[in-house]
Amino acid sequence: MHHEKLDKNFLIITIIWFVVSYLILWAIGGACLNPVNGSACLAQDSLLGVRNVPVIGLMIPFNTWNSLMYFILPIVGYIFAFFIIGWWNEYFETKEAVTLAFPILLIIVLLFGYFINLSFYAGEAAALNSNGSVKYSLYFCLGEAESAQCNETVYKINNELYTQARAKQSKIVPQNFPVAFWPELRKSVFFLFILGAIAAWVPLFIRSLINKDKKSSTL
Repeated sequence: MHHEKLDKNFLIITIIWFVVSYLILWAIGGACLNPVNGSACLAQDSLLGVRNVPVIGLMIPFNTWNSLMYFILPIVGYIFAFFIIGWWNEYFETKEAVTLAFPILLIIVLLFGYFINLSFYAGEAAALNSNGSVKYSLYFCLGEAESAQCNETVYKINNELYTQARAKQSKIVPQNFPVAFWPELRKSVFFLFILGAIAAWVPLFIRSLINKDKKSSTL
């Protein structure tokens, strides 16, 4: 009976935490009231002041929730991670999925997976812009927090490459195609999926700490 009550209480806490975490992401996304086109946003520019803050500015999603997918993906990520973590621990008889390694692994997968995805997408755009006299290669901006900063950096590099090509009388001028990694990531719905998954990990991690303390106190 006590175990059932504990599970029920944990479920209630988990649902409350989900609502709170979802509302936080919704507020960061502009607190838009229209899930179809992202209109009637109550706090669209609320986080402009922290965009350029080191580390924090890179990891907070800033894009307005302007489609239904932005509203759905945090829910999908939360539910997916909640059940996957439970299944993983039960199937492999381990507690690895509720350790600090889980969100770190998620972030690594996020960065690598999105890098591959962005490489294919931007690579096609670079190929379409290339011709017999200009060849574009991808240039990933990993330190710039805004797309404008990335474009400015690549613009200067391209001018230098053009000058060098003219001096060598090259028939094909190499140019870089800017890919602003962090800005693209922050506005991606995939990022919200991962954040929803991490939010699901939080109550499971806290419960594992509580259970560990209880076991230690009974010994």
